Amino acid sequence: MVADQRPSIAAVLLLCTQTRGALLQSQNSTWNSTFSLTQAQIDAANISAATAHNVEVALNYERTNGAGGLIQEDRFYDLPDDFDWDNRPAPGTVLKVEQNTNTSFYTLPPSVSMSRLLYMSETLNGTSSPASAYVLWPYLPKTYSKLTSSSGASSSDQTVYPVIGFAHGTSGQTRACAPSHLRGLWGDFSQQFPLALSGYAVVAPDYEALGVADLVSPYFVLPSQANDLYHAVAAAQSTWGDVLSKEFVLFGHSQGGGVTWSAAQRQVQRPVDGYLGTVAAAPFTDILGIIEADAQAQNNGRVTAIAQGLDSVLANFTLTDWLTEDGIKRLQLLQEIQGCGLVGATLFSAEGGTVQILKDGWNLTEAARWYNATAANGDRDFAGPMLVLQGTEDANANEPVVTRSVKSTCAMFPEKQLHYIRYEGISHTPVLYAGQHVYLDWIRDRFEGVEMAKGCVQETYNPVRGLKNIVRDQNWFLMYDLYGV
Repeated sequence: MVADQRPSIAAVLLLCTQTRGALLQSQNSTWNSTFSLTQAQIDAANISAATAHNVEVALNYERTNGAGGLIQEDRFYDLPDDFDWDNRPAPGTVLKVEQNTNTSFYTLPPSVSMSRLLYMSETLNGTSSPASAYVLWPYLPKTYSKLTSSSGASSSDQTVYPVIGFAHGTSGQTRACAPSHLRGLWGDFSQQFPLALSGYAVVAPDYEALGVADLVSPYFVLPSQANDLYHAVAAAQSTWGDVLSKEFVLFGHSQGGGVTWSAAQRQVQRPVDGYLGTVAAAPFTDILGIIEADAQAQNNGRVTAIAQGLDSVLANFTLTDWLTEDGIKRLQLLQEIQGCGLVGATLFSAEGGTVQILKDGWNLTEAARWYNATAANGDRDFAGPMLVLQGTEDANANEPVVTRSVKSTCAMFPEKQLHYIRYEGISHTPVLYAGQHVYLDWIRDRFEGVEMAKGCVQETYNPVRGLKNIVRDQNWFLMYDLYGV
């Protein structure tokens, strides 16, 4: 339950999920959530007392970071009363618009504003499905002489905001994990904030089933999330046609980097007018290859989430094909309590690896082969130009796998416009800081109409002052100013 609906200072967990028996603690006590698991929930999930404690700490942290309370109490995410599941509107249709979101519930940079909308997206099989998204507005739009508004007017006639379609990294797999409901929008100063502060209108889908109730997330089915991205941009452009540009660039990181790469592949088959190019940071390409290269504790949660999604999109697939009984029980608890990434990491660390979550040989099944063939990026045509940023120390989107995908794609399509930059000594999220001025300049060039040379360019950057003294990872976090100081 939530004891206090006021915004409060966010907490940070000392996550030691791979250390057997470690108990999580918060760095402060300004919670506005006091959830506790029942003994029945603990018994049904077959989890230890230590894991139960850690789940409670993680969930209370996540709920504290929700914007204004629990998502099920936020009426914005309710579908209109006249919504008809049997006669669904077409993809791109706008269902609801919140012109001015209450930003006092969020930890946003000064000067920006925010809107939210419900719209119709599209599932992997082409079925229309409702979804949520937000728009982050800059104080002033960055001006480009060649922009046209979505309604057709030139930027010389009126103010036009250049559009970036933003694909977020993994926030979780339940509706409570919608970035539009999280105080920092899941990315904050590493991703969306620099884009908005640089003068771009950031249009960001939550992805199917994150936000809207009664849906199942097709987690990491990247072509499905690419549909979410395109239709969110279209819905925003139709809503604010006079001020949003027809032209747009796609930008994503991690899962979102995989989404934007998938969107570039989609653009070949289903071209959308106004597309200028794609930025894919730390993208997922050969997903089974990356899973094979990553740590087991990390893969437990990722594969379990993928299995949840496959159960909704692939005929004849059941969770028991991939997950053990313990894995299914923990997934059910995650869904019941509406946990997100931290709760999932806690549950699927599985008492330091002493509990088996995935069945042996899950990755050799027909479903696994179908999934990778459907969701993987690379080795297929794409619409350039595309900028790919990758850290060499990335333990999430494994760098050798991504590099292999880039090289094989370049070999297959040597005339395509692909610029691949590896950042030596940089890991998964820090690549966004190391590459910030590079991707901002690249995006500027796309809106200015600068033609990118054909061909594949691959580079490796090193810090001018050497690797010894660079800050290796983010060692700070956003805190909500409860007192308005």
